Amino acid sequence: MFAGMAESAPSLRVPGMSCWRRVRADRFAVLIDGEAYFRAVRDAIVAATRSILILGWEFDSRTRLVRGCSALPGWPETIGELLDAAVRRRPGLEAQVLIWDSTLLYAVNREFGGLLKMEWLTHRRLHFRLDDNHPLGASHHQKVVVVDDALAFVGGLDITSQRWDSREHRPGDPRRSDPSFPAYPPFHDVMAMVSGPAAAALGDLVRARWRAATGETLRPPSPDGPAPWPDGVAPLLRNVDVAIARTAPPWDGAAGVREVERQTLALIAAARHHLFIENQYFASRLIAEALAARLAAADCPEVVVIGPGAPMGMMERSTMGVARARLVRLLHDADCGGRFGIYVPTVGGVAVKVHSKLMAVDDRWLRIGSSNLNNRSMGLDTECDLLVEDGPAVRRLRHELMAEHLGVGADAVAAAEAVHGGLHAAIAALAGQGGARVLVPLDAVEPPSVMRMVADSGLPDPEEPVETLMDIAEAMPGPARRPLKLRVRALMALLAGISLAAAAWRWAPPEAWAVAWPWLEAMAAARGRLDTAVALTAAFLVGGLVRLPVALLALAAGALLGPLVGAVQALAGALGSASLLYLGGRALGRARVRRLAGWRVGRINRALARHGLVAIVLLRLMPVAPFAAINLVAGASLVRFRDFALGTLLGMAPGVLAISVVGDRVASVLTTPSVVNIAVLGAATLLAIAAQIGIVNRLGRAQEPRGRSSEKE
Repeated sequence: MFAGMAESAPSLRVPGMSCWRRVRADRFAVLIDGEAYFRAVRDAIVAATRSILILGWEFDSRTRLVRGCSALPGWPETIGELLDAAVRRRPGLEAQVLIWDSTLLYAVNREFGGLLKMEWLTHRRLHFRLDDNHPLGASHHQKVVVVDDALAFVGGLDITSQRWDSREHRPGDPRRSDPSFPAYPPFHDVMAMVSGPAAAALGDLVRARWRAATGETLRPPSPDGPAPWPDGVAPLLRNVDVAIARTAPPWDGAAGVREVERQTLALIAAARHHLFIENQYFASRLIAEALAARLAAADCPEVVVIGPGAPMGMMERSTMGVARARLVRLLHDADCGGRFGIYVPTVGGVAVKVHSKLMAVDDRWLRIGSSNLNNRSMGLDTECDLLVEDGPAVRRLRHELMAEHLGVGADAVAAAEAVHGGLHAAIAALAGQGGARVLVPLDAVEPPSVMRMVADSGLPDPEEPVETLMDIAEAMPGPARRPLKLRVRALMALLAGISLAAAAWRWAPPEAWAVAWPWLEAMAAARGRLDTAVALTAAFLVGGLVRLPVALLALAAGALLGPLVGAVQALAGALGSASLLYLGGRALGRARVRRLAGWRVGRINRALARHGLVAIVLLRLMPVAPFAAINLVAGASLVRFRDFALGTLLGMAPGVLAISVVGDRVASVLTTPSVVNIAVLGAATLLAIAAQIGIVNRLGRAQEPRGRSSEKE
């Protein structure tokens, strides 16, 4: 027992605080990399007799679970076909698959038609659902598979494309190929596998999530039958206590769950010798500050972080890239004794994509799960982690992982640590001994300024659900405080009324045409002209001051300038009007704005300051408050003008574009009232209305009374 551990260890496994449940696992194993996990989950599905439950962030039915010569005769290789075959061959077997209903940003990389294929083209006892039961901007991120409530898998691996790899991580390995992704880089991840009561508890977790997402209640399978433990997988531990920790955002009247965050902070505080971390993201300032505090202490541990190399894509660059570079610099500044280091595993000069979420503390505590070290995993996304305690087993696993990254044996790692006196020294001493495999210290350089601006906004990695912005509506004065749905209904009525009136024009009497035709000719003559654009800009600037609805001006811009040019013109005009009022609010100050607007500006100021750009984006997306009032209060608050301007453009762009299209179609119907033009107008109007309804339905649920149990059991 390490000195100083006794007082901190209990806080790691307190049900209701740092974990959900403490349960016994008959066997506990760690599956390193996709080859081992996919084979084990294949074997478990083949052995299932009563129930298969799958939770995931992503799923691709075309994923081959085995590569090479490991196929089972008579069983399909792909996960979709395997699940279908399993339920067809066993009459009592039911399978449920619940996957995050991803945003368009991620949908482009996912299987096309996966829902249709898995739900409608498979056996009736195979059920596939998409989970959208979470706040705006959040995701379902738990990766759990439970078989017969007797065997369960938890970790960072989804059953999807670009996840399979062997422990060799050979560059150019032809087996590392999936539909739509014929060759992808080396990929590293880990999964925990448990049997016994721990698996049954994870079955309860999946069923609770299924009920929350679908409204359907699943009954636990009967407890008879042995665990379908895969052949060839040796348990790391037997008869061990497992603490299950979760993250869940406040949503649908339920309080949020932050067990993962509390447990992470407790693990960092408990460390006395070393913290070995593998994680895809390193972006949480709260976690970094906790590590910095330990590095500054007299009894500071060694901290070794294994992560991926240069991030790919705007989302990763703006979350992992910017935040990681800043936090690494923070930790190096706090590190007085050379105790901190962050490394990238490479094979033949090719960086391995580290996707695992693992912490090993003092060769005593081991945690494996789905949670990244970022803000989202601490409070916004749904997560599930497992924590166990056992010194020799944890040490053996850590040596295996370091050996994999260094290309040597686990015994060589243990010997290097003993000779050189620490993890960093062992990594340096073993550099080059594994041939092409090496751990390279990360050179954390911040990406370009555009990525820094996106990261500063908080949009990619928010600290809490953005629905807390609904508090702004409650801060409005009584006369202006109208329900969100009432405001949206007014906008819907405006769009529908104008569209119906335009459609009815087809059947107007000839005398009405005679009166209106000069006006229609004048509108056609003004369409697309420079002086028309100037006049519209002036109308936006004046309209913002006299509280003229922006929707009407956007309709006019679409009618007079066309959908795209009109949308650009409307955005420019709206931004100009908003900026004038923002500067007015900045000049007046909070006290005068409070007297002028009648708002509880302090409350709004706290919300805007906490969320920054995110707040402005959402306030533009939904009509929570009058356009002019928001501009004044934002100017009087702590929101930077850069965030205000960018948030206004991002938040207003979808609505302005949709309304401009409606305006353009209205103009077309008035001049040429054909059936085709009327049909296109109707479709554009319905799409604009549907988008508003979708936003309101999601955000409105955050206003429901809080306080129900978050477990929903």
